[in-house]
Amino acid sequence: MFGFADTQRQMQDILLETRTYAGLQKKALLAETRDKLSFILSRLAIAVVCLLLGGMLLLFFSFFLAYIIGQALGSTALGFACVTAFVFVLFLVFWYFRDQWVIQPVAKLMNQVFATPDGGALESEKVAKELNESRTRLSGQFSQLVHANEEPANRVESMSNWVSRGFAVYEGLRIGLSVVRAFGSIFRRKRRRR
Repeated sequence: MFGFADTQRQMQDILLETRTYAGLQKKALLAETRDKLSFILSRLAIAVVCLLLGGMLLLFFSFFLAYIIGQALGSTALGFACVTAFVFVLFLVFWYFRDQWVIQPVAKLMNQVFATPDGGALESEKVAKELNESRTRLSGQFSQLVHANEEPANRVESMSNWVSRGFAVYEGLRIGLSVVRAFGSIFRRKRRRR
């Protein structure tokens, strides 16, 4: 006979496994976010250093070029004007091709970094394995709860099964609502701190 105690125990097992699964999902999400954030920040740091050093290099090279052209033309001011015109033309070319040279590569990089979980690996295989095992246990417990004693021997046992399942559903809803309230109180506290 499908007893109330068995159903209650199975629902508690399912709730415990759901909590474990949610914890593992959170752990995997944090690990993946940490990996992606470190990748982005390292690339950003490299870009800033390259821009600073490249800008200084370009500045001093343009002074050097302006003096060389100025000596060749006989006027330092004319040398600086030529270098300024050349840098301005480079700026216009860059502005015209900014989509192909900057925006599209950055968008492509971000798409690669923030790819779907199917395309990217988690930080560690251990977390992925634990997550898969938890998912398997959870689905097994649900199927055990649903398929328990499918063929009752008589009508009284059938009605007893329906009543037991009704109590189990009620208990599951009650536990679920308490979990939702607990999560709600956690999030309300975080909002108040801000």
